[in-house]
Amino acid sequence: MSYKFKPVSVVAVIVNVEDRYLIVEERLGNGLPIFNTPAGHMEHWENIIEGAKRELFEETGIVTDRFDGVVGLYNLVQDNYTMLRTVFALRLDSYPNLKIDDPDGDIVAHHWLTYEECERLKDSMRSELVFDAIRDYRDGRLFPINLITSYCKLSASVRKMADENLRKNSLPDNQK
Repeated sequence: MSYKFKPVSVVAVIVNVEDRYLIVEERLGNGLPIFNTPAGHMEHWENIIEGAKRELFEETGIVTDRFDGVVGLYNLVQDNYTMLRTVFALRLDSYPNLKIDDPDGDIVAHHWLTYEECERLKDSMRSELVFDAIRDYRDGRLFPINLITSYCKLSASVRKMADENLRKNSLPDNQK
């Protein structure tokens, strides 16, 4: 058996307001709903925190300059698939206005769910890692954000392109 090893790096954000969790509803090829926290694959040239901010904005319209910490690193290994999912936490004082600016077109709705409602949906979540992270957050698992150290070794011209791409894809129109 021959295959090329290509691990996948996913960033996700648990957004919590008044003990409710922001869940995005996706519709994929089979039309059945899949539930997830705001999440997605990292893009070329972005560090892990920039990727989480971008995914959060694309799937919810939330712009943040901070995360409260890292809930965990979740590693899924299957026969021909390896994923590392880094989950951040963001607790907000009030419910934000939400919008969808998902370039993939998979997000169809947002839901603010209690822990118990999330637990009832766990079999419909994108993977078991989603609910595990919600449970870990609820149980108080939170590492400091400085757990992550990013080394950016891009040339000046590539860094400029990366910054322009990040700015274009992660800020509301009135802030571009």
